[in-house]
Amino acid sequence: MRGGNRRTRIVTLALAVAVTGCASLAPPTVREFAFSATGDGPRGEGDWELLRQYFAMEKQDGRSAFLLHVGDICAGHDTLPEAYYVRVAELFKTSPIPMIIVPGDNEWNDLDDPDQGWVYWERHFLAFEQSFPHPPAVWRQRVLLENVAWVSGGVLFIGLNLVGGTVHNPDEWAARHQFDAAWIQENFEEFGEKVRAAVVFAQAAPRDKHEDFFAKFVAAAQAFGKPVLYLHGDGHAWEHEPGWRASNILRVQLDAVAGAPPVLVTVTDDPQAPFSFDRRLGP
Repeated sequence: MRGGNRRTRIVTLALAVAVTGCASLAPPTVREFAFSATGDGPRGEGDWELLRQYFAMEKQDGRSAFLLHVGDICAGHDTLPEAYYVRVAELFKTSPIPMIIVPGDNEWNDLDDPDQGWVYWERHFLAFEQSFPHPPAVWRQRVLLENVAWVSGGVLFIGLNLVGGTVHNPDEWAARHQFDAAWIQENFEEFGEKVRAAVVFAQAAPRDKHEDFFAKFVAAAQAFGKPVLYLHGDGHAWEHEPGWRASNILRVQLDAVAGAPPVLVTVTDDPQAPFSFDRRLGP
């Protein structure tokens, strides 16, 4: 069975288991925390030079604390040699800010041999943030080590192995979604009183085949009650959808590397605009 080893392991595990006020007319202070996000690349050879330019831009800009990559580090292929993972990892290590990466379907799920692709992905991208000085202090889900979470700037960040592509094994697919939903629930409950917003990031654009996850995610976000940003790739073109399935959820689909630089996301305390975006499309 394609992808049998990892999927069997997952299925087996699844079965086992205040702003200070003052008498002044000055406006209240708005705390801001900024990070960048990208995904779906490098896909073609032109993306390699673009990424070098984007890294130089991040260094000059200096506002982003880190860079999220939502997966798909290549175009679709039947097979992908380990040398390609090595090449991408070496490029990403030249980023001037820490990169946190979650899996995409192109480098794993959609390969002819997903298990081999997963071995390569784990070898070169699991805990990739440790390649940089002063990375975020992430913690990982015990069952799916690629699922991460951390708190920076009073914001809860949660990264997931949630991909599109082919459903090779429905049991594995459902089990992974179960663990993804549990990871959301666990961190929302643990940090709901300690943070001001949450950012959830993954590769997959929401589709019917992800509904078993997203139904639970939306319910957990509503209970969380604070602003939630869902950042994803998959579609390669910018989409911005406030009030996606709940009034406190904003869904954003990122541009592919070839389409635009990493978006600069700023989290504020402004209830009318808790997330602002600079796509940096100027010269």
